[in-house]
Amino acid sequence: MIYGSTRRLVLAAGLAVLLLIALVMFVRRVDTVEVVAVLLFIPVFLAFTFGHLIGGAVAGGLATVVYAVLRNPAIDAVGGGRFVGLVAGRGIGYLAFGILGGWASQQLERSLEKLDVYDQVDDATGLFNARFFVQSTDLEMSRAGRYQTFFSLCMVEVPAGPLDALPRRKRAAVLHDLGAQLREAVRSVDRAVHARDGSVHRFAVICPETGAEGAAVFSGRLAERVAAFVRGRGVDLPGGDLVAVACTFPGDEDRMATLREQFAAIDRFEHPDHPTEAAAPPR
Repeated sequence: MIYGSTRRLVLAAGLAVLLLIALVMFVRRVDTVEVVAVLLFIPVFLAFTFGHLIGGAVAGGLATVVYAVLRNPAIDAVGGGRFVGLVAGRGIGYLAFGILGGWASQQLERSLEKLDVYDQVDDATGLFNARFFVQSTDLEMSRAGRYQTFFSLCMVEVPAGPLDALPRRKRAAVLHDLGAQLREAVRSVDRAVHARDGSVHRFAVICPETGAEGAAVFSGRLAERVAAFVRGRGVDLPGGDLVAVACTFPGDEDRMATLREQFAAIDRFEHPDHPTEAAAPPR
């Protein structure tokens, strides 16, 4: 997904630059063949963007052939000596553009795919995301099973409808500031998570070494704090207060498994090429 967005941005910028160069040449009444020669960089650009190094090299070769064909009438008229260097220079330019562009496109895709695989931060709030939730709870369950410890999850759901009714910039500011509030409200060992699940925003906190009683108290305070914050930003919450959810491991394995699968489903939606699966909690 990250690469797809980046590729669209690069395509738009690259095409705009090439078209602008061709337009300037046309306005300045440069030889029509040379204007077309600039436009031939466009299929090479598209080829290496989608086909990487091989696609760029093939398109560069084809562009060279097309340019030579366009120059053929002039070659027949005045001889080839005058145009050999010009055709060779264009050919080298097309091939270099296709090969180097294809290599760069391939490296960019690999780098962004790696970033996508290890992405653990939610863009809207700056908190951890659904992928981190699944991976972190898996680590906590393994630690609890090995060292006979425990941990808890505290979660509150905020309806997405009232937030979506806000103007885009205000909605983004509310989510960003709420994320900052939650980071300040939790202990240094706790991890706050945000993920949107259809019609609700899920705000969860992973609390190591926290038992059921402490989780119940904290989740209630979490719901009160989140509700007060969003109301203070002009968000009308239907039904009054927010409902808090808390579960502790070991003890609430079934509820823990349900929450982990819900967050894993969010991650599969957000990262379809690199999904994270929720393993079953140990019994």
